[in-house]
Amino acid sequence: MKSNRKLARAAVSIAGAFTLVIGVQGEAWAVIKMTLKDGGGYGQWSADPSGSTPGDAIRACDDTSDGWGIQLELDIHRDGTVDRIATTRGHNAPYCTEWKTGNIKEGTKVTLKLYKVKGNEIGPYWTTMNSTA
Repeated sequence: MKSNRKLARAAVSIAGAFTLVIGVQGEAWAVIKMTLKDGGGYGQWSADPSGSTPGDAIRACDDTSDGWGIQLELDIHRDGTVDRIATTRGHNAPYCTEWKTGNIKEGTKVTLKLYKVKGNEIGPYWTTMNSTA
């Protein structure tokens, strides 16, 4: 009996999440925040402008004084070429870069890569995300 209730709750949760995703398709997405599993900072991607936040923009934020900076790279067309970089390298935490912007044709596929940096060293943890401009 208990397992049937759990199954029913899971089904309702999945249906609700599916409805939410279907309901927001076609609308502008908010800023997406990327984080590293060991913390220390984050990266942000804004595909569409919203208020004072520009579209097709990235920025990096370092919120921990651990000697590491945060770097976010944008690869337009997912071709392996870094087209835009936002880095906190050389700044003391807490620090966020300005938005790094430039027009990207709507519907263009992009890849974002977030990681820590210290001098020429890259931290042991990084994360990537695919999105669309």
